[in-house]
Amino acid sequence: MLSLLPIITLSLTLVAWLVGPAPAPAPAPTPTRQSWPPMMLQLTADSGVVGHYRITTREKHQLIFDIASDDPRAELLASATAPKTKNTEFAVTIVSVSDERAADRRYIMYWLGYRVTGDEVQTLSGLQWDSIFQSVGRQAILSISPGGMPKGVSVTSEAVRPVGQAMAGVLSSLALGLPADSVIEGDTWEAVVSVPVRRPDGTRMMAPIVVTYRLRAFTQEGGKLRARIEFDGQPAPSDGGDEISGRYFGESTFAVREGHYDRLFAASRLEVKWADSGGLPPSRSLVEWEAELNRSGE
Repeated sequence: MLSLLPIITLSLTLVAWLVGPAPAPAPAPTPTRQSWPPMMLQLTADSGVVGHYRITTREKHQLIFDIASDDPRAELLASATAPKTKNTEFAVTIVSVSDERAADRRYIMYWLGYRVTGDEVQTLSGLQWDSIFQSVGRQAILSISPGGMPKGVSVTSEAVRPVGQAMAGVLSSLALGLPADSVIEGDTWEAVVSVPVRRPDGTRMMAPIVVTYRLRAFTQEGGKLRARIEFDGQPAPSDGGDEISGRYFGESTFAVREGHYDRLFAASRLEVKWADSGGLPPSRSLVEWEAELNRSGE
């Protein structure tokens, strides 16, 4: 009996020759990325509720005296060199106040909560603050340039001035700087922020930081156009002889059409070598600082 295998093989070969090679699978479509035109990033100048925000900061300072452990002053200065922490929390509602005559943006801030915790915090208790709020209110006026730089915080009562001062310090530390001109993805710009530092004598100063911003991307989510911004900075040269080194970095999300920030995170790791410690041994400060701003519902 003849085998049919050669005939089948010949037939398959003939069919393959007539039909030709099987077509290669079509490549998967490459996702298209929308190209955005240059856009302005500016804070809103319209009247209305900007949003409800939670703002928190965390600070850790450690003063180090560069002296030998057997120095008689080492034990006396031990308490001064212990790390000290401070955490500040705000819950606020911010309302934009339209004023066509003013170049700066003006906002009314109503704080719904304010709390300070940490080492050596000298402030009123939460119950005491609540009693003050009930009698005098919880309102401050913010003045901010269109480019996002805080220019002042004012309150109408001495009783709540510490809250306004705390808010002013927080705002000056946040990387809120916006570009002066329209930008596209990849563009950069600069601004200066200030980070709190404790001096050897216990007083506080604001260390200036030169920050470079970069527009990482525009994103469209749920009909809302957002700008994703990343930033990195270095301490500015000091005029007083103190040597400040370290880094400031973070990222933020800005709602382009609405003209407000949705989220922001910033952190710094600094070292300050003090030029004059008021007769104390040579010293330096290690500073860890972080801040977050989050708009509720975003």
